Amino acid sequence: MPTGRVEEERSVTRSPIPPIVDVDAHVVEPPDVWSSRLPARYRDIGPRVVYRPSGPPKLAGGGYIEEPGTEGPDVAWWFYEDHKYSVKRLIAAAGYPADEITMAGVTYDEMRPGCWQPAARLADMDVNGVEAQLCYPNYPRFCGQIFLNAKDRELALLCVRAYNDWMVEE
Repeated sequence: MPTGRVEEERSVTRSPIPPIVDVDAHVVEPPDVWSSRLPARYRDIGPRVVYRPSGPPKLAGGGYIEEPGTEGPDVAWWFYEDHKYSVKRLIAAAGYPADEITMAGVTYDEMRPGCWQPAARLADMDVNGVEAQLCYPNYPRFCGQIFLNAKDRELALLCVRAYNDWMVEE
């Protein structure tokens, strides 16, 4: 009985090469992953994508801090509590030549759809002979440290649940 899940429509063409199981894949979270799943009262303060120009990175505490700028093309930024993070070409590099893979911010329209859209990702996997992937987060960091370190613990827990629901349902 069909459930409407994307993988039911997938057909993998088999080749003489055994299928690949990718155990270190990374996913770019869709811009609405939290805004579409959090309770209404949290949608304006939960993680959300805002389009702003990139500002120059600043060195602080042994690392770089990024802030939106005032000039240049708009790129996708994740905003959550005091944290701001631009989605970079390096994170969404699929389909780009090596000399174009930089730390520059990008928009979702500039990414290969398989970086963040489940159906497009499955199509890309089929082309590459990948049968399954273990996908790690991008914005929340490897194990969700963004939420572990959050000030609003209730919202953070809801964000983790929303992310996990998205991973399972989409």
